[in-house]
Amino acid sequence: MSSCLHVIGLGPAGLEQLTLGNYRRICSANKVFARTAQHPCVQDLVAEGVCIESFDEIYAKENTFEEVYEKIIEHLRQELSKSPEVIYTVPGHPMVAEKTVQLIGERLAQEYEVVIHPAMSFVDEIFRVLKFDPIDGVSIINYSALKDFEHTGREWLIVPQVYNKLIASEVKLDLMEVYPDDAWVYVVQALGTTYEHIDRLPLYEMDHGEYDHLTTIVLPPNTEVTSFNRLAKVMKTLCSEGGCAWDREQTHESLKKYLIEESYEVIDAIEKQDMYNLCEELGDLLLQVVFHAQIATEAGTFGLKDVLREVIQKMIRRHPHVFGEERAETADDVIVTWDKIKLKEKQSEASKESDFFSDPKGLPALMLATSTQRKVGKIGFDWSDIEGPWAKVLEELKELENALADEVGIREEFGDLLFAVVNLSRFLKLDAEEVLRDTIHKFQRRFLKMVELSKENGIDFELLSLEQMDVFWEKAKSQEKSGNME
Repeated sequence: MSSCLHVIGLGPAGLEQLTLGNYRRICSANKVFARTAQHPCVQDLVAEGVCIESFDEIYAKENTFEEVYEKIIEHLRQELSKSPEVIYTVPGHPMVAEKTVQLIGERLAQEYEVVIHPAMSFVDEIFRVLKFDPIDGVSIINYSALKDFEHTGREWLIVPQVYNKLIASEVKLDLMEVYPDDAWVYVVQALGTTYEHIDRLPLYEMDHGEYDHLTTIVLPPNTEVTSFNRLAKVMKTLCSEGGCAWDREQTHESLKKYLIEESYEVIDAIEKQDMYNLCEELGDLLLQVVFHAQIATEAGTFGLKDVLREVIQKMIRRHPHVFGEERAETADDVIVTWDKIKLKEKQSEASKESDFFSDPKGLPALMLATSTQRKVGKIGFDWSDIEGPWAKVLEELKELENALADEVGIREEFGDLLFAVVNLSRFLKLDAEEVLRDTIHKFQRRFLKMVELSKENGIDFELLSLEQMDVFWEKAKSQEKSGNME
């Protein structure tokens, strides 16, 4: 029969909170191991004559907690190989915020019998002193995991083992990313002992006090927490009976123009490199997504969770080189993989054919032309090099010239020329939409500058002849190229 490891919880404080069964089990053992002697109950047991060997020496030698825990597990393994029973004690409840017990389950439970002996945890004492029921919602998060935690503000937040001011400062900064700076925080210490102490203070002052290994940070529910959940709740309120009359009247169709408008405002902020405005415009665009999801929720067609689930699953499915075993070393490799997966997602050959040109009808024409050319190019209908599209531009230009002379087919030939130019842009690795937008902005800058120059000369721009305007245009162009547009 394999040896047995008894993992015993010591409770949050002194000997008086140790269960009778655990006390007897410890006292009857020849030797007891403790993760740390820095605990009131361990000190009380030693005072009663119990022989306890702590692992505090490992803490002093190793650089990281991970290394400490590994050494503790290895030491327990060695003891189990020599003794039929080993007693290992930990602060609080063995299954609450106790990393070594998790590792015991992973590393030792397959070889040895492991028995967990429960105890009162520090969390129980928090319920007592702050007088709240955990059924209302509680999250217990290690300080190192706060950055990745999805805060909702609906539950009590407990951050244990904030044992020095440096960690307290890190916790404060992490929390201030989502909680208001003046949110109330409880700093609780040594609960259940004669040194029990509770401070209630604003978050921005949280790291001003003293901290030790018995310190825990607790935040009550807060409706001002910045979270995706809060945004969804705000939108739900706006669309409710007691909300906004305008929001309640909106439909997917009525919001289309706002979705387009907000998208272009994001693009405008990017082009202006205005990061402050970009932050605001991205928020407006995100609101449109949440708005549509709320309308769909009320119609019973889908909800925000469905939107999130779909995009998460799609991103994982279409990135097997990140989440799976495939490899994609370059951006081009990624595009090939992406397109292959998209093709597999089509349900039938019929749907593949009907969806081949599946771009949105409202896509800007230059973007639609580029997408169309890319799609046919992927199945081989494309030029082998830039000579082909360049010759096609010249050919279409000549055909437009002929159409102008004959006054027949001008519109069609002009369209063919534009399409050919877009195709040439692909081979030049230029985005036709962006290039044209840049040119338009350049024209606007030069035009405004020429108007300004004419005013500086005391001339009404609108009264100038075309030839006179062209003089100011050349001046504006020259100043721009020399960097003197300001």
